[in-house]
Amino acid sequence: MNAIGDLLTQLEGADPDSAPFFVRQLLQQEELAELQGADALRAARALAIFAGPQQLPIAGELAGRAHQAGVPGSGSLFAECADKVSLMSGRPQRFGTVILEHHGDLIMAPLDGVADDEARRSFGLPSLREMQLNVSEQNKLLAKSRYEELGLPQGKPFCRIWSDPSADEVRRGLEQFPNGAWSEGNDLTLACRSEASGIIPGPVFELPMWNVHEDDGTKTDLWCVQIRLDRLDEAVFGYGFWPLDLNGMPIGGRGPVDNRYRGKLAPEELPSHEDNALEGSLSTHEFASAALRENRRIKVYLPPQHSQHSQLPVVYATDGNMIEPYIRRIDAAITAGFIGPLLIIAPHAAPMDHTGNERALEYLPGFDDQRFDRHQRFFVDEISQWAEENFSASTDREFRAVFGCSDGGGHALATGSMHRHRYGHCIAYSTGMPPSEQLQWEPEGAPFVHLCAGTLEQGFHQATEAWAAWLHFHSSPHHFTERVCGHDLIQWIEEFPRSIARAWGSPQDN
Repeated sequence: MNAIGDLLTQLEGADPDSAPFFVRQLLQQEELAELQGADALRAARALAIFAGPQQLPIAGELAGRAHQAGVPGSGSLFAECADKVSLMSGRPQRFGTVILEHHGDLIMAPLDGVADDEARRSFGLPSLREMQLNVSEQNKLLAKSRYEELGLPQGKPFCRIWSDPSADEVRRGLEQFPNGAWSEGNDLTLACRSEASGIIPGPVFELPMWNVHEDDGTKTDLWCVQIRLDRLDEAVFGYGFWPLDLNGMPIGGRGPVDNRYRGKLAPEELPSHEDNALEGSLSTHEFASAALRENRRIKVYLPPQHSQHSQLPVVYATDGNMIEPYIRRIDAAITAGFIGPLLIIAPHAAPMDHTGNERALEYLPGFDDQRFDRHQRFFVDEISQWAEENFSASTDREFRAVFGCSDGGGHALATGSMHRHRYGHCIAYSTGMPPSEQLQWEPEGAPFVHLCAGTLEQGFHQATEAWAAWLHFHSSPHHFTERVCGHDLIQWIEEFPRSIARAWGSPQDN
């Protein structure tokens, strides 16, 4: 015990450079496994602080032994070690001791819901609600500090701020801006009224809103979040106010996105037609695919006076089950003469099932080669032949495009690269798949690539920007549009007609 005691004393006073040496010495002591009571807690704390993550199970075991002996403070350390081990294993934490950083905010790592407040108290922890309130108060202090500072944290496109508005200020804001969004410079305020226990604005800024109290501390139905956003005047994003349960989860999942913010310098919004007011037609077909060995639905858009045209430009699009908003913009753009007549052939994505994300397995190379190859035969060969035979789709490479967003953008890039003799244009928005060895892109004979991504969608923006840089470096023809928005349908439907005009011209230019 003396040897361990000496090591612990040295470790507790060690600097970062010498601490690993004393940790190794401590772990080599056979007596370590036999420590009890306060000595076990002391060793557990030293390992939790100075050792690597791989030693957390040992620290947790020692702390648990001390907790059984009734040593004060040991239960909370055990809970912390157990939570960290769970998260390292890819599982949610049990007690709620681990706090992470998210967009500059502190957030509680996901919980498994097994431990109740009685269990937390038995380990010397506060209730879950108390822990959540503590995190919220820390975030409010951080946000107030950022509000007083100029600009944004380095490398961050946005951050939470807090001017500590009064209830009357929020009420006046809602009277003037009933949709619950207003700005001053680069500072955005989102506010709403709700009797829920919590509110989150989604989908771009999923930061919990704070209840705004009266001056005397009385709780109100007013909820507010403030965000400092780089280039806010250029921003376009949709948002909704989603109620949360007591665990901070959206009730019924992510809710509707009923509102839209558009900065005064944002790109001009192109017109859109309603579903029941299309000048062209949208139909759904059941296609028996030999490659997929199943039936797959396909959405088909035909422009006005389709029968008067032959060999029309055609866009082969992913995610046909979500294509309607794009069709409304395309139909309006054709009617307005912004783009010429074209076809859109959009097979539905594979449904989600118990095996996971079937869509990604079909769209992206490198996950399931057989599934990907079968979908390529379906998408490239089967439906193109069908579209050419039934809808006068062009067989000319220059008037054929492949289109997709998110994982669909990765699919568009993969398909455009692998079948460059078939497609003159590749329209890929917000791809999460950066250039890599998995996708061999050769500039010679490559399709023209139309890229778009939002500054607020983080990894997707980084991957898409990497594609733009790679294509530029290799002199492969492309165009990259960067918008101030999130991983948001709005940017994609607004950019889609612009990419079409860039690819095949606009009648207005003649």
